[in-house]
Amino acid sequence: MTIHSLPVYTSISQWLLFLGIGLILFGIIEKRDSYILAGQILFIGLGLFALWILFPNDSLQNENLVRIPKEIKSLAFFKGAIYFMVLTILILMQKLLKLPYQKTSLYLQIFFALLLFFMLFNIVQMPNIQK
Repeated sequence: MTIHSLPVYTSISQWLLFLGIGLILFGIIEKRDSYILAGQILFIGLGLFALWILFPNDSLQNENLVRIPKEIKSLAFFKGAIYFMVLTILILMQKLLKLPYQKTSLYLQIFFALLLFFMLFNIVQMPNIQK
C-alpha cells in the first residue's frame, strides 16, 4: 500500500460501510429481507476487499509503517473489517438455518458496522505526518 493509495482504499471502505448500514436499516424499517441481504453482501465485500489489501500486498514495508501512524490505524481497520466479514457470514448462516435471535444479531451487526465506520472516519480525519 503506497501513501497515495491510502485515501482511495479508505474512501472505498467508507462507502461500502455507509451503503451496507443504510441498506440494512432500510430493510429493517421496510421489512424487506432483500435489502438486508444486499447490505450484508456489501459487508462481506468489505471483508474481501480488506483481505485483498492486507495479504497479497508486498509493497507494504515496515519503514513506511514506522513513519506513518495513519497507515497503522488503517491496517487495524482492515483487520477489523475481516473479523466483521466473519461475523456477517455467521449472521447469514443463522438466518439460513432459521435459528432464534435473528433481529438481535442484526442490531449487533449494525452496531459493529457503526464502530468500524467511525473508526474509519477518525482515520480519514488524521493529518498525514511524514519525516
